[in-house]
Amino acid sequence: MRTTILFILILGSVLYSQALNIPAKHYGLSIGNSKTFTGLRINFSDKDLQQINGVNITFWKARTNDTGQINGLALGLVGPEAREINGVGLGLGVGAGERLRGLSVGVLGVGAGDDVLGINLAGLGVGGGGNVKGFNLAGLGIGAGGDVRGINLAGLGVGSGQDVGGLSFALFGVAAGDNLCGISIAGLGTGAGENIRGIAIGGIGVGAGEDIRGIALGGIGAGAGETIKGFAFGGAGVGAGKEIKGGALALAMIKTPKFNGVGAASYMRIDHFKGVCLGGVTNYHTAKGLSIALVNIARELNGVQLGLINYAGNNRLIKILPFVNANL
Repeated sequence: MRTTILFILILGSVLYSQALNIPAKHYGLSIGNSKTFTGLRINFSDKDLQQINGVNITFWKARTNDTGQINGLALGLVGPEAREINGVGLGLGVGAGERLRGLSVGVLGVGAGDDVLGINLAGLGVGGGGNVKGFNLAGLGIGAGGDVRGINLAGLGVGSGQDVGGLSFALFGVAAGDNLCGISIAGLGTGAGENIRGIAIGGIGVGAGEDIRGIALGGIGAGAGETIKGFAFGGAGVGAGKEIKGGALALAMIKTPKFNGVGAASYMRIDHFKGVCLGGVTNYHTAKGLSIALVNIARELNGVQLGLINYAGNNRLIKILPFVNANL
């Protein structure tokens, strides 16, 4: 009891004044707001920090987090804060004005004004104004103004202003302002403002503003503003603004100006088709290859149609035939 009272008195006497440092000014044990120290430092609330090497323990949030560097173990009852934390940070929240490196565990959240690098665990969210790289687990979300790369798991979503790369999993969504690379799995949807490269799975949909290269699986749909290269599945449909190359499967419809590969859907609306298709109704401007469907329609056919009704607009004598039609 006496030791506790003495500790409180000593701590209170140095909270807003100079620190008590034992045995030397810059190393050993420090109680108070020492600016530069190596060893064990205990302070109520940090202010104007410069550099701490070793163990830093605080009881309240820092009055400023735009100065100082902590190298080692940073413990905070509310949460450690500094301009830069390198090592291990533990508290209700862990924050850095610029950069976090190492292991950071925040009951509420982990964040930095610039980069968050390493292993970060948070009950609510992990965020960085720059890049978030490494292994990040958050109950709600993970986000970065720059890139999110590595292994990222979030209860709600993973998002970045630029690229998302590596393995990303979210119950709701994974989104990238630029490119989505690697393996991305989301309960609702995965999307990228530019390109998706790798494997993307969305419970509702997968979409890219430009290209999809790899495998895209969407519960309702998969689409790209320009090109899909690889394989795409959409429960309702698969579409691309310019071209699909590879394979596409849709329970309802596949639509694109140009298709090269293997496709299957209830309805296929394609301007220029080349390959093999299986569908309920196919509607092509030009078709090269094999088309198997209940109804096949091609304004210009260079191949074979198999179905109940087969129309080839460029056949001179008989354009419509049952079962088989061909123009080789």
